[in-house]
Amino acid sequence: MSPRWQHLQACSVIGAAHRRQQKPCQDASLSVELKGRDGSLQLLVVADGHGGHRYRLSHRGSALACQVSQEVVEQWLACTPLADPERWRQWLKQELPTTIHQRWLTAITADWALQPQAEHEPFSPLLYGSTLGLVLLAPQWWGCTGIGDWDLSAIDQQGQAALLSEEREHSDSEATGSLCQELDQQLWLPRTQLHPLEPQTDLQALVLSTDGVRKSCATDADYLQLCAALVDLRDRQELEEGLAHITQAGSGDDVSLAMAHRAARPRRSGVLPAGSWRWLLLLLAASGIGLGAWLITRQETPLQAQARQLCANPEQIQSNLNQRRAQFKALLEQPQLASQLQQPTSTDPLGALIAASQSGPIPGCAALNAELSRQWQRARTTAAPAKGKMPAAAAPAAAPKNP
Repeated sequence: MSPRWQHLQACSVIGAAHRRQQKPCQDASLSVELKGRDGSLQLLVVADGHGGHRYRLSHRGSALACQVSQEVVEQWLACTPLADPERWRQWLKQELPTTIHQRWLTAITADWALQPQAEHEPFSPLLYGSTLGLVLLAPQWWGCTGIGDWDLSAIDQQGQAALLSEEREHSDSEATGSLCQELDQQLWLPRTQLHPLEPQTDLQALVLSTDGVRKSCATDADYLQLCAALVDLRDRQELEEGLAHITQAGSGDDVSLAMAHRAARPRRSGVLPAGSWRWLLLLLAASGIGLGAWLITRQETPLQAQARQLCANPEQIQSNLNQRRAQFKALLEQPQLASQLQQPTSTDPLGALIAASQSGPIPGCAALNAELSRQWQRARTTAAPAKGKMPAAAAPAAAPKNP
């Protein structure tokens, strides 16, 4: 791998809406290392099929867009030295769009011939419509180009993210640029960049994403903070789970990311240490972002998780706590039970929550604290149960009922 780039990742996750409708994921992505004559080039690609009946094979269109991009870049790398960035810059601006567009049309035409409906329907590129964004990472430079509504962000050594490339608004009827349109290099040109990597460059990572990620965020500032958090997820399963929560809590659209880090460099002052993660995650969760909420749940105690589950269904809080009336009374009669219930090894998180609430409000929603207060007041004003009728302290918790 290039000494300047590492930790390449690409991940596409089906949107929550498509999962409910039993539709395929329209997104595709890849990250790959390509070998050249004078070194390695890393390639990041994301593609977003348009979906809907008019573009009903766009899941194939996005996959073929990624495949064709790799083939085209690989062939150019075989005859072009990485040490000549100007040749690469001109290629990105002039030749790459035409070559990818032609290869993609050839690929989807061949794919259409294999479709059952090809016998009685005319072929149209619209069926395969897809956006495309790609990033090239060389030891001494990086570049990008593409068409459509993908986004590219940079994260610096201080952990701050900045948007480097986004689609301009269209003045015509098309919502976004697409490979299924007639080739128009003017749609590619604004998305085309190439920059040298100077030794003092502050760039830490690049994050390429389809529009579903940004649409899942309330503001662009939230999106940039999310990108800065995502680059520290090195485990693919964690990244997939995080993206699944993003689409569930956000747009419901398919989501894709492709990202890479520069080789490790000494951390500068001002970079958030690992211990400061919770502040960032709370901020993301407050913005309604699925990933922030998901990462917080991975750090929860059983008591915190129990409070979150109850608050997610406030109409069921009273019925769940009513089942523990005997436990409220027993805690008043036997104070030592509180410490037992709050032990890390306790198998009764609801009991631990009740015990913790005896001394005052707990972290949780207002509805939960109000009902806990009401239950404690009731326990103090009613007669204690007969001995032998309060087993709840040792019994497993009753899980909150699902709606």
